[in-house]
Amino acid sequence: MRQGCAEARVSQFRPYFVGDIRSALKAAESDSSCAGTLLTALRARFPEDTAPRDSTRSRLSFGAAASLQATGLKNGTFYPLWQDVRPTSEGEPPVVGIGRIRLTYDGGPHVLLVTEAFGETDVRNDPHTRESPFRSTSGVVGFQDAYISAEVGKLIVSLGRAREAWLGDGEESLVLSANGPAYDRLLLSLRFSRFELRAFAATINDVVLDSAHDVLPAGVAQQRWHRFEFGHALTFKPTKKIELTLGETAMVQRQGFTVDLAYLNPLMIYQTTQHDTSQNGAGDANLTGFFAVRATAGHATFSGEWLIDDIQIDSKDRANYPNQFGWNLEAAYALPTPVPASVGLQYRRVDAFTYIGQVDYSKVYANFDQPLGSELGPDADMVRGYGELWTSGRLRFVGGISRWRHGAYRLNDRPTQNRLGHANDPFPDTTADRPDPQRAWLGDLSAEWLDGIIPITAKVELARITNVNNVPTPARNFARLQLTASYRFRYP
Repeated sequence: MRQGCAEARVSQFRPYFVGDIRSALKAAESDSSCAGTLLTALRARFPEDTAPRDSTRSRLSFGAAASLQATGLKNGTFYPLWQDVRPTSEGEPPVVGIGRIRLTYDGGPHVLLVTEAFGETDVRNDPHTRESPFRSTSGVVGFQDAYISAEVGKLIVSLGRAREAWLGDGEESLVLSANGPAYDRLLLSLRFSRFELRAFAATINDVVLDSAHDVLPAGVAQQRWHRFEFGHALTFKPTKKIELTLGETAMVQRQGFTVDLAYLNPLMIYQTTQHDTSQNGAGDANLTGFFAVRATAGHATFSGEWLIDDIQIDSKDRANYPNQFGWNLEAAYALPTPVPASVGLQYRRVDAFTYIGQVDYSKVYANFDQPLGSELGPDADMVRGYGELWTSGRLRFVGGISRWRHGAYRLNDRPTQNRLGHANDPFPDTTADRPDPQRAWLGDLSAEWLDGIIPITAKVELARITNVNNVPTPARNFARLQLTASYRFRYP
């Protein structure tokens, strides 16, 4: 896409369906702007499925992967970005081993069953895990993929555990990200030539409020809340080079493990569902709305996203409550070089009370204390200039320089900060305990060998941070070097 190949655009929603990838690559062959080493490599990686579906073909396939991750840290860790800067002892371990076993059952052209078990030797500072430690070790075993998908006409239904990300890129998203653990979810996808409807319903982790960490009514020592996440979005493609998406999400909390079925209806607006007079506890959902656009113009690509956590309409509310927005703006340009190369500029911003501006921690936009939205967390922004170079269809180099600011608020603050009276606060915000915004220069450089059998990634990240954790301090230097190598196979 960053080479200006509009035909390569698949969807605003990830993970992608392999059939959609194959269709996009086939369409890209008819566009001269898509020709080159990347298309050749992708066509080899995702060939057309021409094998006959007869009784001699095995419907069961088996795959496995073994990965080794080595990490070196200097002076501490600044990842994940939404957390505080912490000592090296709280960052990734020096060496981590990860093993995966995956079984897939092909039930024909319209049914698929997948289950993938994994084991990890040490999950310290790994935001993707939800499992408890295995016995007395620092490692875990569990499942990240375990689902069944079925297709009926243009409708795809998927039920089970999987990771999901809407909008954004890779794991990152303002709306619904894969920055945290996999979801136990029900997914509906309805697709036409110009429209795509996506609906999502999931259970997320329970939250226990207690008097030591939260503000509770007098006489109440503890409360347990069961929580659910819902979302639906509609994407419209007026042309092959322009794509528009509109949608909303709802986080619903209940003290009983039940939820109103109206939230499962992808054709109803959550704002009206929340204020239905039949609701038990009306108004208790944490709602967001979002709008996104992606466009291609020649060798340039553009994307923009706007998340609305809360917006003040009348003057009385504007005098007391701040707006709670998130922004993601990006532009990239393909360079006229013999090998694929591009440069880009991205700006992300999450307002001070976005994701957290509710009454208590049970409504904070997080799953297992990890972000449901952006990796920046609340009260932060980042501008990044970057460049990428493909010396072949499998070897990719990426480098960038970023300016990062982080205010006083964190996603895991307890008790949750009340946004009342903060309408005119500066950005990034400050508090008595965190009086200065944290500012940093970040630099990153990575080399990726994107092989289907032995992928290898080496990445170095440097940071020069002033006012570490929002306390007045001189600039400090941090470094993170990580090397990840895997071996993967599949049979047949």
